[in-house]
Amino acid sequence: MKKILTCLLSGWLCFGASAQTKQQDSIAILIIDRMTDVIGDLQSCSFKLHTVNDVMDTSLGLVKQFADFDVYMSGPNKLLVNAYGQKGHREFLYNGQELAYYSFKEHNYGVILAPANTIAMIDSVNALYGIEFPAADFFYPSFTDDLLEDADTIRFLGMDDIDGNEFFHIMALGKDVNFQFWVSNDAYDLPAKFAITYKHMPGSPQYLASFSEWQVNPDLPAAMFDFLPPPDAAQLRIMSKNDR
Repeated sequence: MKKILTCLLSGWLCFGASAQTKQQDSIAILIIDRMTDVIGDLQSCSFKLHTVNDVMDTSLGLVKQFADFDVYMSGPNKLLVNAYGQKGHREFLYNGQELAYYSFKEHNYGVILAPANTIAMIDSVNALYGIEFPAADFFYPSFTDDLLEDADTIRFLGMDDIDGNEFFHIMALGKDVNFQFWVSNDAYDLPAKFAITYKHMPGSPQYLASFSEWQVNPDLPAAMFDFLPPPDAAQLRIMSKNDR
């Protein structure tokens, strides 16, 4: 963990900063650490993610866009994502050396060289190509530290019962973003839902997401992360931000 000066006051962790005082609930931090530790110990996993994203339209205002993702992760350097949304069915495959993209709608694909582990790959392709992987933040080993650094307040809001299941509800308040998430109260303590509110963007748009069908340590063959171009598919050059 990053070195932070702390003082324990009435069950709250108070972090001093020159310009302001941060408040982080010790119970919330305990829940977040537990979730992060479980995710960090996974050898493999799969899950489904359903998202609702507010997108600003110049004439209509905020318009909601829906998307679904099937995600498979194995070891430190294997990732497969099937995405279904406004751009049709798209697939991303990462095998530790390359990231491949295939559009079922356009019947075209592109391949780019990538770093040798999943987290570094996500950082690299986001910075260079603007490609985003929903819910990726939860898989960063530094998730707790990043939240402590970015949020002015972190609070445990209690237990929520959703569809007969019990969840820990946590709120993190930052300068520009409010972040809520729900963690399953079971043996695994995995993330179940999250909501991001962009406070200083017009209309305060939200990004909502729900996890489902978590599979812990499934047997995922390495071959499923290798990309084989479909017959007659057109190859595209994926341009970096610097080339546009």
